[in-house]
Amino acid sequence: MNRYIKAFVRLIKAEDQIGNAIAFFTGYIYATGLNIHEDVFTAFTATCFSLMAANALNQCTDADTDAINKPDRPIPSGMISLREGYAIVAMLYTATLALGALVSMEFFALISIAVFLGVAYSIRPFRFKDRFIISNLSIAIGYGAVNFLLGWNVTMPLDTAPLHILLFLTAFDFFANISKDYRDIEGDRAYGARTMPIVLGRSRSIVIQFSALYITFAMPVLFYTLLSCVNTTFMLVSAIGMLLVMQAHRDLLRNRDVGCYKKMMLLYMAVRLMIMVSVLLLF
Repeated sequence: MNRYIKAFVRLIKAEDQIGNAIAFFTGYIYATGLNIHEDVFTAFTATCFSLMAANALNQCTDADTDAINKPDRPIPSGMISLREGYAIVAMLYTATLALGALVSMEFFALISIAVFLGVAYSIRPFRFKDRFIISNLSIAIGYGAVNFLLGWNVTMPLDTAPLHILLFLTAFDFFANISKDYRDIEGDRAYGARTMPIVLGRSRSIVIQFSALYITFAMPVLFYTLLSCVNTTFMLVSAIGMLLVMQAHRDLLRNRDVGCYKKMMLLYMAVRLMIMVSVLLLF
């Protein structure tokens, strides 16, 4: 039993739930502040189950690739079988949709989009993960826009969501998640994946990625100057973002791929925490 518990925790990548929680509550707090709505626990659980299922499904479909890139993962290491992995995915997605339906029809439609993105990322004929640009875009939409909107939609209709925040988070996540592809080049190339570092080459990808990230973190200044839709506290997001991007850039240039990836994960959380703080100061 202990073996199955350990395998489950690693299969769903429990550590991802920290970032998932921050992303969800960024949208929730932006809409509601610190008020507790009766549906927030149900909505948050559905959001967590959706990501757990997507992570587990990705490991099921990538078992062969992981044998090269990450042989210590539960399936290639033999901790659980592929069939058991798919059974976990099915249960998690069923629970996701059931809980989503309890919140509202609009929330159910939104969580269904999250489910579709998770399935299409890993399963053929879609297999977004292997498609150039689409791979990064699907992650950016899921993590940058949909997770924010799931939190927002607990209390607010989707058509009132702040467009400038959605654009900023999606742009950031699109370019930030390229960092995960550098350390997987060998296995991805062996199985025909068309990630940016494989298609464009490592050096060119680094230039494009970090040029775009620097521009992305200049966006709050642009929004504040031209549209006056960003409060001054949110400008801290830009300053902290620039510093962490510079450090991640330095790691990548020194072939510290894992260090770069960790800093991007830290930046993912820092950006959303700063957005929450900037909003709470207005309540």
